[in-house]
Amino acid sequence: SLMCNSFGLAMTSKPLFSIIIPTHNRPRLLETCVRSVLAQTIPPECYEVIVVDDGSRPAAQQILEPYLDRVRVLRQRQQGWAAARRLGVEHSHSDSVVFIDDDCAAPPDWLRCYERAYKTYPDAGGVAGGLRPGPHMNVAGVKQYLGHIAYFNALNRDLETDTQEAGRAWFSFGGNRSFRREVWLSAQLGETVWYFDDYLIDLALKEKGAWVFYEPDAWVSHHYVLSLTQRILAAYRYGKSRQLMHRPVPIIDPPPALTPIEMWRRLSTEAPGS
Repeated sequence: SLMCNSFGLAMTSKPLFSIIIPTHNRPRLLETCVRSVLAQTIPPECYEVIVVDDGSRPAAQQILEPYLDRVRVLRQRQQGWAAARRLGVEHSHSDSVVFIDDDCAAPPDWLRCYERAYKTYPDAGGVAGGLRPGPHMNVAGVKQYLGHIAYFNALNRDLETDTQEAGRAWFSFGGNRSFRREVWLSAQLGETVWYFDDYLIDLALKEKGAWVFYEPDAWVSHHYVLSLTQRILAAYRYGKSRQLMHRPVPIIDPPPALTPIEMWRRLSTEAPGS
């Protein structure tokens, strides 16, 4: 049986973390993500990895065959991120779940940072991690990255938390965050939306009085490269999801157009060491 010290508490046969990776037809990015997750510095028996395949083509499914000794794969017809994350959590075995998107990659101490944050803040319902851009970005990717940063900073402003400083937060990045399993399940509202499941869960937890600790050291790099087709499809699903929701979603004005020099300065300031 697995024997991991659960955040300084009694020994348990459960893994410390269940890592949930939703994916759809991005085999190369998925493999990079999975390999980074399997290379963590905490012992492999202390975490499980669950990939939820959201209706990928058969060719994309084959990429995980070399990793099936350590990765569990669940498959569903394409329903979007919310349904995929929920399926992963329902089949998880730990008391804390960690979500990472298939276009992200984690450094080796990623789970150590989550473990340390949970030990330091045992009353937190979850721990939110940071995002940094990967080594390559195109114009659409830069816009998406700056939009992510703007959303985080604007929505957490009342708590005096921004992307550079650890502290309490209520809105977190959907592509890199962790919750105590029962806390996350308690926030399920039943909406079926392609986007915004992360926002809806954050909002539900805020209304319940649960709180999340933001730890920027628990960062992942995000593949901010989008084709025109991907950008259009994302915009369509974004708008459709907003229409299906019963709650308002704040619209943050996008950052103004930047010159290449201004863009480089902004990225250098907001994503140190990336």
